[in-house]
Amino acid sequence: MRRSGPVVLAAAALTGALAVPAAAADPAPITSPYVQAAADVSPSGVLRRAKNIDWVRHIDRGRYCVNVGDQVNLAFSIVQVELPNSNRRSFSTAPNAVCGTNSVTVYTYDLNGSYVDNAFTVAVL
Repeated sequence: MRRSGPVVLAAAALTGALAVPAAAADPAPITSPYVQAAADVSPSGVLRRAKNIDWVRHIDRGRYCVNVGDQVNLAFSIVQVELPNSNRRSFSTAPNAVCGTNSVTVYTYDLNGSYVDNAFTVAVL
């Protein structure tokens, strides 16, 4: 009789690990009195520095979800995304079906319009 229990447990653990938002062990704080929320995110979706950011998910090549804290009301905010040291482009949308409520969806792409992973910063004003 073959035992598949360990294989199933390993597969479940791997699947769970892939679904977890990318985050640094302890992102450094961003201290800026003039923004409600801010994030400094690596190309792989790791949150490097943050203010009022709960998590970041790298959902696909060049696509990220940035979830802001409950104290931030995105409906009355301006969201600005920048790609430092890059000639690439980005755009973002406030709450939508891709990332859910209280999240900003960030897309990064090259000059040809193809999605590419890129570091970025987000400021919620």
